[in-house]
Amino acid sequence: MRLSSLAIVSILLLGTSVRAQNVQLALDGAADLSPVYPTARVPTNVRELVAIFVYGDQKQHKINTHFTPLAAPGKFTISSQGKAEVIAAAGGTRFLMRHTFLSDLPVGRWRLTVDVDDKPFGSQDFEVVAAAAPLKLTSAVELMGSLTQGTEWTNEIRALHEPRPGLKIPFEGITEADPQPGWLKGTLVTKVVGSDPAGVRTDVYRGGQVVSSTWTLVTDKGLATSKMTSGGATQEATPPELMMGVPGGEFHQSWRWHDNRQKPETGHQFEMWGPLPVKTPNGEAQGYVLLQKVPDDNDPTVITDSTESHIVPALGVVYTASVQSVPQYQTAIRIETRLTSMKRGSGPEPEMRKYASLLDK
Repeated sequence: MRLSSLAIVSILLLGTSVRAQNVQLALDGAADLSPVYPTARVPTNVRELVAIFVYGDQKQHKINTHFTPLAAPGKFTISSQGKAEVIAAAGGTRFLMRHTFLSDLPVGRWRLTVDVDDKPFGSQDFEVVAAAAPLKLTSAVELMGSLTQGTEWTNEIRALHEPRPGLKIPFEGITEADPQPGWLKGTLVTKVVGSDPAGVRTDVYRGGQVVSSTWTLVTDKGLATSKMTSGGATQEATPPELMMGVPGGEFHQSWRWHDNRQKPETGHQFEMWGPLPVKTPNGEAQGYVLLQKVPDDNDPTVITDSTESHIVPALGVVYTASVQSVPQYQTAIRIETRLTSMKRGSGPEPEMRKYASLLDK
């Protein structure tokens, strides 16, 4: 099961270490502590990064991490302590080490190294680059590309069919064998089909069948979901759940949402970063990375579900990774989508409404 603890983080200004490819730098961790937006290139104004690696047993260990500027002159400040999260993984333990930066990082080449029990374990070289200028949006609807009648997004969808030997999970409408063993693939189509007082309705199709519907409101705070239907069940969000926030001038923003019928601590947690380069069907473009975390109802310190989304204004969501995790078994379900095409509809965009609720911070 997942544990939270403090781990010693050593900050070295000079030095070298054993080079290896078994440490991954990322913005955050998903529900199974897999990397969210794994990268070797970060902007100077990043304020938090995580280092993720798998160690080959399930015992307690002393973990030290080191950030070394190789060719990055300038002053910087890093928190002297980092937070560690741990989860059981196939063949060992997955560690996530969370690090906070109290100032901008100097531009240049850096190295992250990890020691386990005072012995070198692995490293990753990375580059710190100048921060991109904030993107200017005329409306929150640009985060979806368009919400006009008939707008359609086509995605390739992949699902982890066999998360561990002997356990095979079926998925409706995802039946074709993927080149990667243990995975299935298919096609996912999302289409704007209408609007009513609950918002703009989008239907999701897999295998030619509607599997879910979502009603979206365009607000001054961003895009909010007011209602969803799936598997014959309808869920209404009170207040509507802010799913995509309007980006501000900061590289990172966060918010929390909870339904009026649930405890605040069990509500959904959101983190949003950008601008950052993300992949689109037409190559790389500047966009945003969004992470939604869903805590366990009985233990809100444990994240059981997460969804990572990559968003490009005027195009929409270009990538998602949805993860469900269970204690001791790491990944239970992982489903990924990647946009292959987007077709704009016709008619006016929906009018913007005022988001009438206060968000948790």
